[in-house]
Amino acid sequence: MNTDDSRRPLPLLAWINTIASVLIGLGLGGWLWLMQHRNLLPSPEVSAGKTLLKQYQATSHDLFLALLALSVLTLVVLIRRAQHQQEHSLGTTDQTSRPNQLLRFTRQHPLVLALFAGYTVAMVHGTTWMYPELVGWFKDIPEEHLLNNFSFRHDFLRETMRRDDYRFFPLAHQDLHILSWFTGYVKMWMLVSAAELFTIVVVSARFVRRLSGRTQIPALLLITSLLLLFHPATGMAFFQFSYCERFLTFILALYCGAYLHHHQHRDKASFYAALLFGLIGIFIKDIAVVLFVVPPAVMLIAGSLGLVEGRPSWTSSSRAKWVEAYRLELWLCSLALIFLLAYVVLSLLPSAFANKGSYNKNKGFLFAPDWRFWCLIGFCLVRAASISLGRSRVTLLDGLNLAALSYGAGLLVLIGFESHKYLSLPVQWVTVLDLCFIWTCWISPALERRSSARLAGAVGSAVVLGSIGLDHLQPPNVAASVSTIKVRQQSWLEAYQAIDATTAPIRTRGEAINLIYSKQSWFSAKRHLGRLRFDRLIEFDPQRNRFSVEEGTGKGEPYTPQVGDLLFTIDKDASTLQPLLERWPTQLLYQDNNGQKNGRIFRIQP
Repeated sequence: MNTDDSRRPLPLLAWINTIASVLIGLGLGGWLWLMQHRNLLPSPEVSAGKTLLKQYQATSHDLFLALLALSVLTLVVLIRRAQHQQEHSLGTTDQTSRPNQLLRFTRQHPLVLALFAGYTVAMVHGTTWMYPELVGWFKDIPEEHLLNNFSFRHDFLRETMRRDDYRFFPLAHQDLHILSWFTGYVKMWMLVSAAELFTIVVVSARFVRRLSGRTQIPALLLITSLLLLFHPATGMAFFQFSYCERFLTFILALYCGAYLHHHQHRDKASFYAALLFGLIGIFIKDIAVVLFVVPPAVMLIAGSLGLVEGRPSWTSSSRAKWVEAYRLELWLCSLALIFLLAYVVLSLLPSAFANKGSYNKNKGFLFAPDWRFWCLIGFCLVRAASISLGRSRVTLLDGLNLAALSYGAGLLVLIGFESHKYLSLPVQWVTVLDLCFIWTCWISPALERRSSARLAGAVGSAVVLGSIGLDHLQPPNVAASVSTIKVRQQSWLEAYQAIDATTAPIRTRGEAINLIYSKQSWFSAKRHLGRLRFDRLIEFDPQRNRFSVEEGTGKGEPYTPQVGDLLFTIDKDASTLQPLLERWPTQLLYQDNNGQKNGRIFRIQP
């Protein structure tokens, strides 16, 4: 790729699509051969088969990451070069300083800034390591005292790049992985997460403003903030780190901003930026590809039919003019082939070899929409009717709506769709764009004609606040979702600390400290329990009804509980200890004081 590729896309794009198609065909051929000749390869249950699978996954993902890194670096260089060329051609540079921009933003949006500050405090307050997935992914950061940050987290890589259950999200959570190289302080991570969230808000408001063509829209940024920040899907995704929808929505917002900018200004920098964000976004989640491919496909098809303003139709233009007009759409649609090739090589082949079945094979069909989802449906129907009657033209927002519906359908088929869950965050984000567009183009102009812009903004903000208040009358709501997250973190931390507080006087008396926990826990000797004070750390396997010493005296040997041993649970329901409590008389030494069912310490009595 060179700096002229944006002007002459077809030769390079044709080569990329041809090579990708051939490789996809070869990969599918290899998959069919594997399904018919599995007996020619070692079983995935034996050592040779496990080694073969591990080596294949390591090699294929290393090659994938190398090619992706090369592509990303190339696009970043092209973006910077295009920006410099544009500044040179115009003979201007951006002289506005960042402090001046922040000062102007503060003066224009004091309420929004106060809202961002308060929301950030709420996100950071009480944040600890006590997240289910983080317990395993970053188990070694605390014990290494932040001295070995620049290292790959193998548990993390196994979660994202060593899957053999047909899942595919190699770049999920990679923002956390990279962030951990620079700081091990989880509160700093939460500040970065807050910055991502507020960037989404600002980009969303700018997207709606540019799409509407209006320069001054009453309370648009405040309304966007309220609609996006105070929804349970946002709370679940951004108040903890274990969900990739947070990073996916962030990249999607940047992608749409760059795409719309190129649609309106046709500059090279936004062309490469949209391609960059699209390339990253399709690998964050299994079905994320529809969010990045469906909008350009809609613009390409609708434009070719003469339904997009300022774009030539297929019949009314020459082939060269048509290619020039839809250059970015052609590139973005080709991401579907890149995604399919990566899926076949990185997920389909190893999953077929492992033969474990799909991760969602036991998931039920669940559909739980909220009023916002029905607003999305209604807005799509109104737009479809308006376009079919010739009163409106197709816009990028229409493509995003179709992508959101496709994404929601994918969730519904795979694991179910619930509007209040973190999984629906990209759909909720598109719905916020729709609601803000309705305010900008339909409601606000009518109010401004009858009153002032200030009063119109106040009315719009009040209506949004009222809708949020109605949402909070009953769960699930953002307050309940955030409270659950915060209480769980506090409960886990207090239970973990209580173990040390309980064992301290026992050690002072010179007695042995034997700690027994259930294998069902997220915690283990390698996951933080190894830093507790004990003589033996014993794991109880409820399925095999077996006790074994995981760390300490007699490591690896079977164990028989005895008087004085401590039974504990940090993260799991106390019922996981019930089989043990029924065998021996016990004394309750610690119980969670947050109203949770987890967090218990018992001592076996004579």
